[in-house]
Amino acid sequence: MRRPATAPVGRRPTRTFVSLTGPAGNIGDALIRRETLRWARGTSDELIAYTGDAPDVWLRQLGVPTGTRVLRGKRSVTKWLWLIASSPRRPVLVFEAGEVPLGPGNGLRELVFLAETIIVRLKGGVVVRPPRGIRGTSRPALWLHARAARASQIALWRDATSAGLAGGSRVAPDIGFAAGIRPAPAAGERSDMLVSLRGNRPMPDGAWIDAVRSVAEQHGLRVRAIVQVREDEDRARELAHALGGETELWGDRDPLAHEAVLRDGYDSARLVLSDRMHVLVLAALSGAVPVEAVPNPTGKIAEAFHTIGYDDLSVDVTNAGSDTIAAFLSTQLSRIGELAARVSNAADELDDLEAVARGTIEAARA
Repeated sequence: MRRPATAPVGRRPTRTFVSLTGPAGNIGDALIRRETLRWARGTSDELIAYTGDAPDVWLRQLGVPTGTRVLRGKRSVTKWLWLIASSPRRPVLVFEAGEVPLGPGNGLRELVFLAETIIVRLKGGVVVRPPRGIRGTSRPALWLHARAARASQIALWRDATSAGLAGGSRVAPDIGFAAGIRPAPAAGERSDMLVSLRGNRPMPDGAWIDAVRSVAEQHGLRVRAIVQVREDEDRARELAHALGGETELWGDRDPLAHEAVLRDGYDSARLVLSDRMHVLVLAALSGAVPVEAVPNPTGKIAEAFHTIGYDDLSVDVTNAGSDTIAAFLSTQLSRIGELAARVSNAADELDDLEAVARGTIEAARA
């Protein structure tokens, strides 16, 4: 391998390893991997990224820099481990932010991650785990994950429940809140209500439909069903038909172009109603009020927004009447000022945490 130009003559180049797996059909997943990459860039002479089975477009979505050594597919895991084991002193390992599945069947993967962590620490390196949330637990996987997190210099959790499960102590905003606050219009200049729901959950009932239509009409808002995850396109069509609204489908649009369209859409929205967390994170960055009003919410969204000090955006509408749902939605519309302050603080905190991570790496190499 050719020595990187940034490595001084006579010294083996330092290495940073960053995990960037994820589905290309999910703008939110691309968003948080892009922010993970930002934490890793510039920390070593050589950047090595593992992207799993992601296609070429995924690299463009994340902005993986030219010159990065990219490893793909399960067959490259052995190469990844060898590069970590054979790296010079003080390597850096950055795990991807986001959701960590720890259910049955994830034990072997967590054992590999623990081994990677131990190898990097034995080499005098630094292990960074940006804000993450735990989904599902089984005893072997959780035990291994907790040990690996404790062996890492920086291990952050996006909600208190996940931190408690792993025995962690530092709760931080979801890394998506670092994706850039938008200079968007004031509330009075916003004309849309955006709706984006998961396609793999039941369609909302008539009371929900009536409530959303009523609030939109009362406040003069145009209803638009949007798609931030490709698999939700059919649900968007169903919602638009039921609500008498428009659709903003993904279709054949390039992922980066579609992301730009979505963010422009959030800029013009007063309220965004979704059960997908990063739909609501991007909405909040645009100054649109985020709301999760669905049957049986998982708690993930409420917990992540609680971390930034923004509560009461989530409500279980199971068996709720249309008047109750409408009253909740109308109440949320007045929260733009509160939201802006919380989102600004979250972005500042994430900037500070990235600086801490970089400082830890610099100190380890001093």
